[in-house]
Amino acid sequence: MSLRANIEHLTAAQGIVAVMVADPAGSLEFRGEETWNTILAAAMGLLKKTDENTIRLVIGQHTIVLQAEGDETVAVVLPTGHAIAKSLRRMIRRMSRKVRAPLGRGSSVAAPATEPRPSSWG
Repeated sequence: MSLRANIEHLTAAQGIVAVMVADPAGSLEFRGEETWNTILAAAMGLLKKTDENTIRLVIGQHTIVLQAEGDETVAVVLPTGHAIAKSLRRMIRRMSRKVRAPLGRGSSVAAPATEPRPSSWG
């Protein structure tokens, strides 16, 4: 799978505070604000105790999204109510399927530009 390979892309997305990816062997890879490292590791254990593929946890002003994709699991911290929450599950699914090219220095993941509507649409 590709979540581990794409951890930098997940971390670079606007609004993401921290990311942790677990592989089938239980190895954890972490990026982001260090204060979330132990919290995300504990949250991974909570997901394992449920029969769910996705859970959300709210801690103060932050939300943790845990999602199992294939044989990997990802935990993502973002501010509660942040706009990226709407597309986060889809972004994780896509990143789990295909390894992305490495990020360049200073790169961030940006939303794709929208095409202007033709004037004939009214």
